[in-house]
Amino acid sequence: MTAQRVLILASDAKRIEDMVRVPSVKGVHFSILSDWKSGAEALRKENFSVIVARKFSKEQGTDVYVADLLALAPKTSIILILGEKEGPSVREALKSGVSEILFEETLAHTLVPCVEKYLFSGYGLLRRMSLDELFDFCIPVITSTDMGLLATTILEKFRESLGASFGILFRGGEKGGGPCAILASLGFADEIVPVAFLRRFGEALATPGPGPTVTHADTLNASGGADFLLENRILLSVPFDLAPGTRVYAVLGLRGTPDAEVLNSPLLNFFQRQARLALINAERSAQAQSLIYIDDLTKLYNGRYLNVVLDREMKRSERYRNFFCVLFMDIDFFKRVNDAHGHLVGSRVLVEVGTVLRACVRDSDTVVRYGGDEFVVLLVETNADEAMIVAERMRKMVEAEPFVKGAGLTVRLTISIGIAAFPEHATTKQTLLNLADQAMYRGKESTRNVVYLAHAQNVP
Repeated sequence: MTAQRVLILASDAKRIEDMVRVPSVKGVHFSILSDWKSGAEALRKENFSVIVARKFSKEQGTDVYVADLLALAPKTSIILILGEKEGPSVREALKSGVSEILFEETLAHTLVPCVEKYLFSGYGLLRRMSLDELFDFCIPVITSTDMGLLATTILEKFRESLGASFGILFRGGEKGGGPCAILASLGFADEIVPVAFLRRFGEALATPGPGPTVTHADTLNASGGADFLLENRILLSVPFDLAPGTRVYAVLGLRGTPDAEVLNSPLLNFFQRQARLALINAERSAQAQSLIYIDDLTKLYNGRYLNVVLDREMKRSERYRNFFCVLFMDIDFFKRVNDAHGHLVGSRVLVEVGTVLRACVRDSDTVVRYGGDEFVVLLVETNADEAMIVAERMRKMVEAEPFVKGAGLTVRLTISIGIAAFPEHATTKQTLLNLADQAMYRGKESTRNVVYLAHAQNVP
């Protein structure tokens, strides 16, 4: 994550810096400026998370000074240091829109906790914002319909507003259970780390409640093997209900604990609602797009989608060192069904075969009607031995199933299956399919109703 930036703007800026440079605020970049001209120039060029400021003279009007700061940094939290607890300066500061007022006599004890509060606990969200400002903050989210871009943007906006060190947006289980898919992540040095994080903590962070929840990492037994958490011991989980039984969660790693006032802040609540609507729209857009990948007859995926999912799994394998298998299968003597009972019955048989195949695999696997009476199944994170077990289960279930009983018939079928494993047998998409297809045809040319494993190629 980019270091958060704090501007200290006061004639005694160096003394204030000495107070605030403590281990608890490590990783924060401080700009130390002791004159207004330099400060104004810095505010024009850079964005700061927090401004710690003191007037440069007693004669300077507090309201004017704060107004000048806000004109240059309207979205930045301002911590104003005053020398007196009473008098017009306090009233002017309260009216002018500063985030917090600290007083000289207690500054040594109050400065660090106050800076930490705004850097690490989300207190910057409490600044009163106009409707236009709220809308502007949400525009990058509400104008995106691409799920990948949207997911990343949501995390970026959470990081901007809460000062999160890392974030993961993931989809929960079909019934709101444990996590099953990362939509986006940021703030991790290695792309494998979010997968490990989600595998370890995802189910505990997929909370059932309607609003944001705060979890202390120590309660998740995160002390061992969770070095990536470092000082970010607070995990904020924000849920988004997209449809009945479908939930997406944003989990943010924070250094400070946001309290109820922060969690119920107008900006966070408004942003959560807008992000949810944007996710729903992106989901609908993806569903509409996916129609081009659905087989009209069986409602399984079609051959066009097979190319997409193979490309995806190849990339995932490169990134996470995963493996997967392709099963190529064909119904034995299917032409006899059409000849004996007609094409309408044949079509019904294909639908029912697809249902049997779908029942044999996990939700994360992909079943494709490749064409005619050929089907392809992609088994993620499955090696060749495991794929043989799944294929045998498919073969036996098809062999035992009486098809088209609803039409008063009992059609018995068998299938021949060929298996090729990535990267054991091949490292390219077309070679993998060809090897699985060849293995299937070896079965067709022998006994049929059999499962054959591809011959290994010279894989580099």
